Amino acid sequence: MEPRADCADPPGVTDRSCLKPRTLVFAFLLLSLSCLMPRVRGAEDPAHALPPEWLFSEPSGPPPEVPEARYLGKFKVTFYWVVEERSYPAGRAEALYDTDGKLVGRFSSRFVADFKREAAARLRDGRCISYLPKTNRVRVGDSFLGYDGYHLTELKSIAVDPRVIPIGARVYIPQTERVVVDGRPLNGVFYAHDIGSGVQGKHIDIFIGSRENYATFTSAGVRSLSSVDVYILE
Repeated sequence: MEPRADCADPPGVTDRSCLKPRTLVFAFLLLSLSCLMPRVRGAEDPAHALPPEWLFSEPSGPPPEVPEARYLGKFKVTFYWVVEERSYPAGRAEALYDTDGKLVGRFSSRFVADFKREAAARLRDGRCISYLPKTNRVRVGDSFLGYDGYHLTELKSIAVDPRVIPIGARVYIPQTERVVVDGRPLNGVFYAHDIGSGVQGKHIDIFIGSRENYATFTSAGVRSLSSVDVYILE
């Protein structure tokens, strides 16, 4: 076949306009072939990573139950702890008596004052004593007594005003989930096991057990006299 007359170049002259249709056809063929070839994804391409297998796995059991929560508002928070007799110098200035009127022991005035303020102490011999302010007596046992027969649990029991929070109620404080004690984060759930003469209205007092645990709350931003959100779990 003879070349088209309008594409014939004079001697020494190349007309590139006649090459454009061929170039476009060749580029289109290359593009079509590239779309048909398999793509290779590098391991560093997170945008195209496959979804995790657990996303398609069957649930291992029923979903956890989430209790109803009622928001009570902002509360002032304080803390109380166990007074350790071993942290005080020996003394015999003041006597403490149990509910039967029997002598528990004689102790330093400073220890007795702190014990009556915190209402929980551990003696050098390991006995746990709880203060009963109405009778000015001491209950001796292997645990610390709260209110209405409840026993105090470290990092779980709180003192409340029963006119605001019923005794025995479960309470959720979200700010305390940032608190980590001995490598374990708290779950924010507490129990209204105690009352206190200084706990009035929107005020909760958290029983932290060891006084050293107070530093873990402050480092997490939950300081004494600060405000926290309080929910009652129903």
